[in-house]
Amino acid sequence: MKSTSASVFLLFVLFGLANAANNAVLDRNGEEVVTGVPYYVVSGIWGAGGGGLAIGREKGRPCPEIVVQRQSDMDYGNPVIFSNADHNDDVVRVSSDVNLKFTGPRDRLCQTTTVWKVQHGEDSTGQRFLELGGEEGNPGCDTEELV
Repeated sequence: MKSTSASVFLLFVLFGLANAANNAVLDRNGEEVVTGVPYYVVSGIWGAGGGGLAIGREKGRPCPEIVVQRQSDMDYGNPVIFSNADHNDDVVRVSSDVNLKFTGPRDRLCQTTTVWKVQHGEDSTGQRFLELGGEEGNPGCDTEELV
């Protein structure tokens, strides 16, 4: 049985190695990541990869909140719950649309959801970041696809 302290490696390599769209995303114990269970998303590189993902803010811009990586390996960040676009499948799969939502306590400065979405780039660099305020239950072009 999964515990709320289960961790998911944040390894883009892990997602890239799974070629078939039907492959499950695996946690650090090699078990399938399932929807509705809190996981910590942490770096797979211990000692140099940084800590887990958490709720943060851009400098000079309190809202909306963004997804940041903690600096210390000892800081697992905030737990995340995955949910699939396909509500009939409780396994998180590679190359599938998912919602990611932070769980647990947070301040209420920003009155947005804790669901992740892709920030629309407004500058010339074309960089896009993950911010909070996504629509739960509606994965799409502004949400995440695990590839």
